[in-house]
Amino acid sequence: MTLHDVLVPLAGLLVLTVPGLVVALLAGLRPGTSVAVAPVLTYGLVTATATAASYVPLPWEPWTLVLVTVVAGAVVVGVRALTRRDVPLRRRVAIVRPSRPGWRDWVVVGGVLAGGVLAAAVFRAGFGRLDALNQDWDYVYHANALRLIADSGDVAPSAMARINDWETTDFYYPNTYHALGATIRDLTGASVFEVLNSQTMLVCLVAGMGLAGLLHRFGAPLAVTAVTPVLLAGFTSFPYDVLWRGPLLPYAVGVALIPAFVLLLDAVLSDRRVATTLLVGLAGAGLLGLHPSTALSAALFVVVYLVARWWAAPAALRGDLLVLVGGGAAALLLAVPAVLGAVATNERAVDIDWPAVESPGQAVGDLLFLNHSAAAPQYWLAALVVVGLLTITRARWLWAWAGGAAIGFALFVASAAADTPLVADLTRPWWNDRWRFAALAVLGMAPLAAHGLHVLAGGAHRVLQRIPGAGRVTVSPRAVGAGLVVAVLLLVVLASNGLYAARNEERVALNHQNDHTLDAAEIDAMQWLADHSTGGTVMNDPNDGSAYLSAEAGLHPLFGHVVNPAFISREMGPTQQLLLERFNCLDSDPEVREAIEDLDIRYVFLGNGFIRDWMTRLPGLRGIDASPSLDLVHRAPGVRVFEVDLTDAPTQPVAACEAPSADGDGQTG
Repeated sequence: MTLHDVLVPLAGLLVLTVPGLVVALLAGLRPGTSVAVAPVLTYGLVTATATAASYVPLPWEPWTLVLVTVVAGAVVVGVRALTRRDVPLRRRVAIVRPSRPGWRDWVVVGGVLAGGVLAAAVFRAGFGRLDALNQDWDYVYHANALRLIADSGDVAPSAMARINDWETTDFYYPNTYHALGATIRDLTGASVFEVLNSQTMLVCLVAGMGLAGLLHRFGAPLAVTAVTPVLLAGFTSFPYDVLWRGPLLPYAVGVALIPAFVLLLDAVLSDRRVATTLLVGLAGAGLLGLHPSTALSAALFVVVYLVARWWAAPAALRGDLLVLVGGGAAALLLAVPAVLGAVATNERAVDIDWPAVESPGQAVGDLLFLNHSAAAPQYWLAALVVVGLLTITRARWLWAWAGGAAIGFALFVASAAADTPLVADLTRPWWNDRWRFAALAVLGMAPLAAHGLHVLAGGAHRVLQRIPGAGRVTVSPRAVGAGLVVAVLLLVVLASNGLYAARNEERVALNHQNDHTLDAAEIDAMQWLADHSTGGTVMNDPNDGSAYLSAEAGLHPLFGHVVNPAFISREMGPTQQLLLERFNCLDSDPEVREAIEDLDIRYVFLGNGFIRDWMTRLPGLRGIDASPSLDLVHRAPGVRVFEVDLTDAPTQPVAACEAPSADGDGQTG
């Protein structure tokens, strides 16, 4: 690990927290709460900017984020100045000054940092190198989306269609995550892959920070508040499984922000000021802009929290509704493209249906004992979770939060064990993906495990007090209790080999420390083409790693994301279908030749290896070596680059044009 490996994530953390922190403090939140909720507010600022950019020209640069932060800060200060006129102006706009941190504060900070650093170290070890790309499906899109925004400065969500859906009129994918990443890239000069991996390294820290703030506000014991972020770093289902598999980068960040969102809502409902109500809307917009399903996931926790709140204090209902309606309306207004896009995305999600893989009992056991898609359970963490469940009646402060996580648990079981239409409808916003629900469940299981550890430490304390002569010990009971909590935590850490660090590192390495999609030879060829290109568009097979031409080399591949061959006729536009199926007819087919000229296709890039083992070369790119309209200008092991030079008039087509299945090797033919 180098200094660069530390500085890039640190810069990313500052970009993620400082804008939101400034706005939160100016709105009058307490400093501790402001720090915890800062990331979700920063994403809200980015989402609001993207919405504005959908209607007016607004270039996205680092100074844009600074300007938006200043504007948002001025708005909340102005709202504070214009409301509550019965209070002197100075008090209305005052910023809450931080008090000197006590030892309890430092204990919580230490727990948050310990968990965040442990998870970051596991991710970094799993990457192998900070710039090692994830070789799975979604990473291709995330990398190219970040590069697109960084290069173009266009943060309007509609711009994302340029990557792979340029013939689609209603395409939508949230871009808030990528826009913030583009800012980090601009400020640090780091590569796209370094920025994405650095953001991944911060996910557990962000989640732990939110959980610690929320548990403190709910009245959890100090030991539980401080230990929860540490234990969270050991759970495989979150953060690791949603970040190596997929990887579900925006979704994972959104899940990490759910505790902070509930913390913010609880703080705002306590004082019901207009300025802080706007913060709820900003945070809600941030979740929508990251991924609509994370906003819906947060709603699961919020609903249970509100039911518990109103059950305990029915009189709060009327005042709370005003805040909820106001904040909700602000969120919808600030994230209009995300709301409209979520509707369209949900309609298309009907085509996604992961099959049931186990019985309901097996699904319950898999998640409860932390054995999902693994060779063995995470015994020590699972034991703590079970102890926490058995003694949850002692933890009233945890009930509402655990209730939200229980819904995620139930949806995991449903998606893993049932294929009924009802289950498909309920889980469609999450693409029927049980791994996403497992992540939601962990948000409740980590505090449960910390509560279980606290219970065990308390039991050990009572046993010690019964030992003859224990009463003559001069050490205070509080110190003994704290020491036992630390002792039990150390026992779990040591017995689990560093909270299963090696196991989690291996999971991360699965898709980072291999090169089946993009290898060194292909990267070198991309750089060669970037150095020798005359511009234009590059025809490519979207499934052989060449879609990375944009993220790696700043070139313009015609297809910037993976394409499922089974969906080409259903999801691709007519020109895209034509080229994927008949590009090798460029010598004879007038339609293909016209498309090449219209799209300014000047090169063809063919890589080696495919993102899935069952994939082969797409029909339109087979057998093109024999084409007189293509000149081979660069060749490396597994890679070929052609320059397009159409013959003056249509000529005899290559054999593969008439027989698209002719390519025998399925790789670089």
